[in-house]
Amino acid sequence: MGTVKEKVRVNVYLDKTITEDAKRLGINLSHSLENALKSELKNKWKERNQQKMEAYNQNIASHGLPFDDDDLCI
Repeated sequence: MGTVKEKVRVNVYLDKTITEDAKRLGINLSHSLENALKSELKNKWKERNQQKMEAYNQNIASHGLPFDDDDLCI
């Protein structure tokens, strides 16, 4: 069964023509805005962490994966 996420009411100001066109075409504004925000958050996270990811990848390329030794026996 899916998890129910808490929703909050927000006020946004949008271009009247855009909202009328969206309504006429059956576009759900809440759903569209939520998806756009999720995408923006993902992009911002990647942007803010790009250098860290590159440094990590470079470290793996130079030194291999941690605990990836042939002589490591558990």
